Order: sequence, then C-alpha cells, then structure tokens
Amino acid sequence: MKLSGIIVASSIAASSAFVPAPRQQPALSTELNVATKGKIGPVRRAISSVTKDNFSATLTEIEPFLLEDTGITFYKKSMRRLGMKARVLGVEMPADYARDAKCTAKRREKQDAFCQIKAEEAAAAAAAAAEEEA
Repeated sequence: MKLSGIIVASSIAASSAFVPAPRQQPALSTELNVATKGKIGPVRRAISSVTKDNFSATLTEIEPFLLEDTGITFYKKSMRRLGMKARVLGVEMPADYARDAKCTAKRREKQDAFCQIKAEEAAAAAAAAAEEEA
C-alpha cells in the first residue's frame, strides 16, 4: 500500500514537472514600436508614391521629419530611395536636401575634425619642406 502510494505521488509530481508555469504578468512586447509618433508609415508611403509632378512637394513635406525625428538607418534608406526615385523619374534632387539631419550630426563633427587635422598636417609638411629647401 505504501509503495503504490509513493509510486502514484511520484508519477503525479513527475508529470507536473514538465508543465509550464502559468504567467502572472503579461509578457513584455519584443516589438521596437518604431512608429511612436506614427510618422514613419506615412513617410515611407509618400516616398513610394512620389511622381514627377509631386516630387518637390513630397520633399518639402517629409524634410522636417528627416531632419529632426528619424534615426540614421531610416534616414539612409529614405535618402537612397529618394535618390533612386529621382533618377527613375528624371528629376534632380537638391544637393543639400536634408544634409543637416540630427541623426548625422555626430558623424559630421568627426569628419570635420578629421579633415581639419589632415589640413594642419599637410600645412606643417609643406612648411617643413619649404624650410629644408631654404
């Protein structure tokens, strides 16, 4: 009797060991919620539906978003898509369109500092070469 009670108890315990525990709290979402302001979707649709007639109007409409709210990845993709659309439609994209974007500020500062250092090194090398000749 004791042996059968132990066997029954151990089989119940063993079968419930592989059942997942019920959740106490709802699972956290793994989505990034990129469109918090709801603007990425309309911008993406505007880029995909641009025509030769509304190209400049679309550019002026989406430029504030590209300058202030977008991240670097979406910025790069949007600029590439706009450039491709401009080539396909035979329209010229402004050379300085959305160049001062907030997401590219750090990269531009690093590039400017690098160029300044290289210019100083070139000037120093030219001055040293002039002294050697003299």
